[in-house]
Amino acid sequence: MIFRQLFDSESSTYTYLLADEVTREAVLIDPVREQLQRDLGLLRELALKLVYVLDTHVHADHVTAAGLLRAEIGARTVAGRRGPSCADLQVCQGDQLRCGSLVVEVLETPGHTDDSLTYKVGNHLFTGDALMIRAAGRTDFQNGDAGQLYDTITQVLFAFPDHTEVHPAHDYKGLTVSTIGEEKRFNARVAGRSRAEFIQLMNGLNLPRPRKIDEAVPANRACGMQDGRTVREIDPAALGSRQSATRLIDVRERAEFAGELRPLPGAQNVPLSTLAAAAAGWSRDEPIIVVCRTGVRSATAAADLAAMGFNHVATVKGGMEALGPDQDAGPAVTVRTER
Repeated sequence: MIFRQLFDSESSTYTYLLADEVTREAVLIDPVREQLQRDLGLLRELALKLVYVLDTHVHADHVTAAGLLRAEIGARTVAGRRGPSCADLQVCQGDQLRCGSLVVEVLETPGHTDDSLTYKVGNHLFTGDALMIRAAGRTDFQNGDAGQLYDTITQVLFAFPDHTEVHPAHDYKGLTVSTIGEEKRFNARVAGRSRAEFIQLMNGLNLPRPRKIDEAVPANRACGMQDGRTVREIDPAALGSRQSATRLIDVRERAEFAGELRPLPGAQNVPLSTLAAAAAGWSRDEPIIVVCRTGVRSATAAADLAAMGFNHVATVKGGMEALGPDQDAGPAVTVRTER
C-alpha cells in the first residue's frame, strides 16, 4: 500500500493519501482546500488515480477540498449518513469501499460531531477528531455529545487490538501516529476515567470558538463549495467588452500563472489560498472578475469574495482553458493597479 501523511500548518490538519500499488487507484482522507494544488501535484507525481475523497466529519476549522477534487478530476466524495447531502456516497456502519486491493471499512464514531466516521484500512484507523493522539475531540458544538464520545472511544475504537495504528485528523504537538494500546494507557482525556468523569472533563474545557467555524461548517455541508452559492459567469467571448472591470484576479498557483496558459492582460495573480489576505484592502463596491484554469477555483474564490461582502463579482466561464493558449482578452479589460 502507498501511504502518505500530509499536513496543513494553518489548521494543523492531517490529510492521508492511500493507494493500491498495482492499480494506482487512490483515496484521500480529509483534504484541505488550500492544499488542493499540493495534493493534485502529488497524485500526478505518483501516477495515481483518485477514486474517493473521504471526509471524517463536517470540520469546523478548515474547508474541505472534496468538492473541488470532484470537479477537477472526477473523484467521488464520501461522507457519513448524517453528514453533507452533497456527497456522492453517504455511508454508515459496516459499509465498505474498494480501491484496487484496498478495502476501506466504515465505522460510525459519533460524539465529537453526530456525523463523525472512522475509516479502517488494514491495521490503520483514520479517526478524524474522535480519537486524537493523547486527546479527544471537543464536544461543545455540531451536536457533540461527551457521553457518546466516551462510548465511541472505549467500546468501538478501544475494541481493536493494541497494535492497531491511530491516525487522527489533527495534532497540535508535532505527533504523527499512535496506537490503540498507547491511547488506552496514556490518553489524557480518557485513560483511567469513568464515563461520568470524562463527561465532566469535556464539559469544562472552555475552549475558544474555532476561528473558521462560521465559514467552514456551511461550506463543508456543501462539500467545500460554499453552501451552494452561485456566482455570475462571463462568457469568454464577451470578456473583452467588460469595460467596467476594474480588478481582474487570476487565482491560479504562481507556476500555472507563468505557464502555458498565459495570463489575461492586466491580470493580478492572487492564488486561492492567499485571497482572503489580499482582498482585505480592496473596496467592497468595485467590480471584480475572477479567473482560473477551468472555472472551478474561480467559482470558489467568487463565493468567498461574496461572503466577505464584495458586491460585484463574476467569473470567466470555463476559465483559461476556454480561452485557450492563444487567447487575447484585449486591452478593453481595464484593471486598476495597486498604489
